[in-house]
Amino acid sequence: MKPVLLPLALGLALAVPLGARARADGLGNIVKAVCLSAFENEMSLVGKIPPAGMASYACDCVEQRIRAGSGIEAARSLCRQATAERYPI
Repeated sequence: MKPVLLPLALGLALAVPLGARARADGLGNIVKAVCLSAFENEMSLVGKIPPAGMASYACDCVEQRIRAGSGIEAARSLCRQATAERYPI
């Protein structure tokens, strides 16, 4: 490979994983935003005030499960149980 093309090839090789990571981070942000909205709505419907950190814990759990390959319903169910054990209200 010509020395002039090496920086271009390295730049392209690095851009693909960075682009994929940015999309994954964007998806994670969307999952968290939807989760937080649903969490706040559910707490409001049942008339409870969640303790500090509960929403973040629950939604971080959902995001991590989805990133690991779980479906939305499976992630929601597992994280709901884990959150209820950590934050019994």
